[in-house]
Amino acid sequence: MVCLKKPSSNHSNASLSFLFLYSFILFCNFAPRFVKKVSNRLKPYHLGFTGLSLGHHHFDFDIGSDFFECFEETEIHVGQVKVDLDLEKQEKMLVLSFDIHGEVEVVCDRCAYEYMQPISGKEVVFIKFGSEYLEEDDDVLILPQGSHEVDVSSMLYDFIHLLVPYHRLHLPDEQGNLGCNKENLEILEELSPKETPVDPRWDVLNQLKID
Repeated sequence: MVCLKKPSSNHSNASLSFLFLYSFILFCNFAPRFVKKVSNRLKPYHLGFTGLSLGHHHFDFDIGSDFFECFEETEIHVGQVKVDLDLEKQEKMLVLSFDIHGEVEVVCDRCAYEYMQPISGKEVVFIKFGSEYLEEDDDVLILPQGSHEVDVSSMLYDFIHLLVPYHRLHLPDEQGNLGCNKENLEILEELSPKETPVDPRWDVLNQLKID
């Protein structure tokens, strides 16, 4: 009879230590490359302003999947969004005026199927300067004195998500028909709990209790 020897605790601990060390090495090798990749993708959204003259300056952005993938918590992964940004440089502050329009992929609340949701909106952010970085209000940002650029990537990320409606439903087609996925609707209908008819005698008893 062959007896299997139970691994010693020392052997188990050594294996766990090796796995931890191996995972740590992989993380150390991967993380800097990932951060650098994200940093490169978002670099166009860092707008330098020290060399700009007073007045209006125009910037265009075409936002797609590469942009949304830079944010871990994003709800949007697919989209085509156009941003027209007017940067007005004044003596003591900057005024950023955003005009955002396009479409993003979301999940329909009715049929649980993806569709492209049109979005459009305008936002204005005032950039002032102070002793430290501070988000003073939804539309007021304080940058430290001596700053030479402003990162608008997080602003655009927030604006786009806020433009997506709370209730997300397929738009009707050209004929006015429901745009939802019919197969999904049928499946959801089959899975939904069915209402059982109520015996009318219970209504009488309930009425007696109330009286």
